[in-house]
Amino acid sequence: MDFGGAPRTIATGAVQATVRTDIAIQPGSAPVELPAEKTVQSAAAGEAVRLDIRARSDEKRQEQAQHRQNQDDAVNRERSEAAYQKQERREAVERRLVIDAKTHSIVLQKRDPDTGETVEQLPDETMLKLRALSRDLIERARETAAPSTSHVVERTA
Repeated sequence: MDFGGAPRTIATGAVQATVRTDIAIQPGSAPVELPAEKTVQSAAAGEAVRLDIRARSDEKRQEQAQHRQNQDDAVNRERSEAAYQKQERREAVERRLVIDAKTHSIVLQKRDPDTGETVEQLPDETMLKLRALSRDLIERARETAAPSTSHVVERTA
């Protein structure tokens, strides 16, 4: 039934019906008595919806990996900032050379200029104590090794 491409009006008793040629009648469709402006044409069924659960889990894994990466980046930034501040504190110390009275050793002391507290010392306190003890032991050994009467060596010609 071709109507030549343009809508035609057909009188059917008491109701006028407009035949639309832009609508294709498909097999299995039901006739309706609606005005032309209210009729709808069924859309062709598209491809079936496919749900790939693996793709969703992959996306979730990628999101979690990205989240972990962001957290790791934040932690690394905090660590590098802390290391930078620690380095700045090390550089902001007063350095001086001191001669230790007990061992007669040169000692490098790094002090905090704000508090005057010794931050680092080379050699450290333990090493200075060991040196002092060693010096005392050597002096005692010399004293005990020397006889109580002193021997005088005379020159011979």
